[in-house]
Amino acid sequence: MQVTPAWFGGRNCAVSLTFDDGMDSHLDVVVPALDARGMAGTFYVKTDDTDRLRRFREAQRRGHEIGNHTVHHWCSRAHRPEADARGLEDIALDDMAAEIEESDHRLRAVFPEVGSFSFCYPCYDTFVGHGPTRRSYVPLVAGRFCAARGGGEISTPYNSPVHADLWCLRSVRCEHMSAEQMIAAVERGRELEMWTILTFHGVGEGHLPVTSEDFGALLDHLARRSDELWVAPLIQVAQSIASAREGIRG
Repeated sequence: MQVTPAWFGGRNCAVSLTFDDGMDSHLDVVVPALDARGMAGTFYVKTDDTDRLRRFREAQRRGHEIGNHTVHHWCSRAHRPEADARGLEDIALDDMAAEIEESDHRLRAVFPEVGSFSFCYPCYDTFVGHGPTRRSYVPLVAGRFCAARGGGEISTPYNSPVHADLWCLRSVRCEHMSAEQMIAAVERGRELEMWTILTFHGVGEGHLPVTSEDFGALLDHLARRSDELWVAPLIQVAQSIASAREGIRG
């Protein structure tokens, strides 16, 4: 596929590094590692704890993206073993709309200078209800944000700049991956001339982790490939693609 250079800032492809849940390692390990290499990431922070949200202000001032990850992090109850577990199956579209709007309100109170946020689907789940009441809440997100990240099938986690749904973007789930596996995922995206979004949780600690050493090796690889890979926050790449699409239609 021939890709117009305008898609990815003149490079062959793009990589976005995204981090879920606002974990301690994101501030203690990830932000310093990215800053040292002149890179910026995207941090999806739950807004249930305003103090935690405020801890990301300095990262945002240094060019990192802070995105909406809802207040209560609603996921499917299928992820839970408890018989009385509640989840997305138990709420309606109106409930999710209120959840998203409250989270947006809290973000704007802490980051009033930010004009637009992107969104991240907790647990990669994009629905509410179950069976005959199951509904996608992607349209709710599309009406409120410029882009949103989900998960992705292991075989096809990449995003075509021509066809990707900017409100339900695919990502590579990096939990428990080695540096070699993460680099291989990036290189496959480079070969396809697509946008690779990497999803992280804990780095060197916490749940669904990768080691700090493997994460550092990935960043070093990205730095070496900087002439071919555009490493940028998710919202920046999404806006570039949206602008290029407008140019084609115009």
